[in-house]
Amino acid sequence: MTEALSVTRDGGVVTLTMAEPASRNALSDAMREGLSSAVQALTTDASVQAVVLTGSGGVFCAGGDLKKMLANHKAGVVSGAEDILPRMKHLQGWMRQLRDLPVPVITAVDGPAYGAGLGLALTGDIVLASDRATFNASFCKVGAVPDGNLFYTLPRMVGLQRAREMFYTGRTVDAAEAQRIGICLEVATPEDLLPRAQAIARAMCEASPLAFSMTKAISARAMELDSDALLQLEAEAQAICLTSAYHKDAIDRFTRKEPPRFSFD
Repeated sequence: MTEALSVTRDGGVVTLTMAEPASRNALSDAMREGLSSAVQALTTDASVQAVVLTGSGGVFCAGGDLKKMLANHKAGVVSGAEDILPRMKHLQGWMRQLRDLPVPVITAVDGPAYGAGLGLALTGDIVLASDRATFNASFCKVGAVPDGNLFYTLPRMVGLQRAREMFYTGRTVDAAEAQRIGICLEVATPEDLLPRAQAIARAMCEASPLAFSMTKAISARAMELDSDALLQLEAEAQAICLTSAYHKDAIDRFTRKEPPRFSFD
């Protein structure tokens, strides 16, 4: 836990809460370092079964810290591309680790998810939104290109044409439209958002960790590989899963008419 990021735990569910609402939870140096350290710890903790990422104060994340960017320019800290690349690589590094965690990652978006904050929201396997959530990719308005892996995630969620429209216009998408076009799965009240995210996370903790991690890894490549390549990955993964202890227990429960351990409503 840092001043910028709160880390709490309930059993196998870890909740990361961005905690600088005064700056709209912008990706300040402190926020970046807090997220980087927390995600790094998650990658080495085998007891973690699910992760929920959210913001505080009615804000998810406003993206880059524009005030700090301006101060850096005025102070001459940034003089060329070579000054920006290390910061981008650092951002991409921990976001990639968060995206690739072998456990469910659920992002609960309450309020704005703008710029790189939108990219951060879309690292989730499941994105939930409050009815006051808004989504925006207005990089062009400040003379920048989309980052936070948005060139990859947004077209796959909403289609290339609509992603380009969001990139080009920088317009704000409200929660109802976000659900309609596929940015978020569900919309809840602000009060119900985090409990719903944590309930989903707890339910997913009962899934087979082995089967889940393989499903997540293969489905992440579903838009890149051809059918035959995916069939090969499917066969290899299934051969492993169907000889696992979890599978044997699951079919034993089924034959005895007992409820499965994993049930997601």
